[in-house]
Amino acid sequence: MPRDEDAARMDLDADAWHQNEDGKYYLDCPECGSAASISNIVAHGRCNGYVDERETETNLDEAAMSCTAKLSFELVYTSDPSASGEDEAVGE
Repeated sequence: MPRDEDAARMDLDADAWHQNEDGKYYLDCPECGSAASISNIVAHGRCNGYVDERETETNLDEAAMSCTAKLSFELVYTSDPSASGEDEAVGE
């Protein structure tokens, strides 16, 4: 997906992630506030309010909602050349 320079971005801290009774993770949609399950963001780029699915903790009438937010994830990383990785026990 090409990077949309006009899009609003937000950092997701630990408090942004929620887990439902089935153990699935979701976020609150920044536009409409409905649940945005990770699978719906990856598969459809939309929150559950847009695709008319409901999370158990969502108290909103999502069927009547018209959300226009397009959602996506971006993974950003940096490499630390001073860390050799020798001290880490990988796979143990």
